[in-house]
Amino acid sequence: MGDVLLCSDEFWDAQGDEIVAIDPTIEVVRLVGDEHVTPGDLDRVTIAIFSPDLYPLRSRQFMAAVVRCPNLQWFQGAFAGTDHPVFQSLLERGVQFNTGSGATAPAIAETVIMYLLALSRDLPAMLRDQAQRHWNQRRVVELAGLNVGIVGFGAIGHEVATRAEALGMHVVGLRRTPDPTDRFETWSNDRLDELLGWADAIVVAAPLTDATRGMFGAAEFARMKPGAWFVNVGRGPIVDETALVTALTDGHLGGAGLDVFDVEPLPVESPLWELDNVIITAHCSGDSDTADVRAVDIIMENVRRRAAGEPLLNPVG
Repeated sequence: MGDVLLCSDEFWDAQGDEIVAIDPTIEVVRLVGDEHVTPGDLDRVTIAIFSPDLYPLRSRQFMAAVVRCPNLQWFQGAFAGTDHPVFQSLLERGVQFNTGSGATAPAIAETVIMYLLALSRDLPAMLRDQAQRHWNQRRVVELAGLNVGIVGFGAIGHEVATRAEALGMHVVGLRRTPDPTDRFETWSNDRLDELLGWADAIVVAAPLTDATRGMFGAAEFARMKPGAWFVNVGRGPIVDETALVTALTDGHLGGAGLDVFDVEPLPVESPLWELDNVIITAHCSGDSDTADVRAVDIIMENVRRRAAGEPLLNPVG
């Protein structure tokens, strides 16, 4: 008996012919619009593909169907994150799980550089001047020659490093195990305190794990250089937001660029909204059409590899 694939209507319309060419025996159960998939169809599903078109409007509907597939063997995601409880439940069931890690990395890295350039120029203040039609000649800080420490040196961290190096910044990546073959300097996680004292900017690009949850609190912010910038494109719970607000309001930190938060959407009462030295984006730093194309490329490569009995890209666990 062949595989039965659960996917979105849009994904099947775009990729169905190629999937059938790879595996002529495959059957498909499509999530069409807002319709519900019948229990009988869910019982047949062995493969589920979460494609980029599902995010964000149909994410909940699709994953609600996925968790009701009792015979699911393989789940292929479009993004890198695996910390959501639904994903963890699939892993606990023994479902083979592969991610789209790397697909959004270039877009996220460009957003990080946007934060650093904006903070180094105090772009928020310039925009306030513009809104008030106030001609105010401000001095800027050059990024060239500054030190950037990247916490979490995977695909995103390396893309950030490449762009920061191109701007003349000195880069050190923090990871569990330093890689002597990496063209960038890498330090082990136990050197975090040293990195905080060295860097003019800290970029968090780490996943949320038991080890990284609450990694940045009052003590860590105090160890950073006065006036340093803090960027988080990893996960919100890695950071104690109350401690971050204190470090930003008392002037110890020069500013922050934040794409992820402990609670999302960021509550309207959060003091982060009111801080002049904070740039907030709505967990969208990697959302681009090109990233979606890369995600689909990863998905289709894994479809091909699975049919050929080859190792898949981006396995989890």
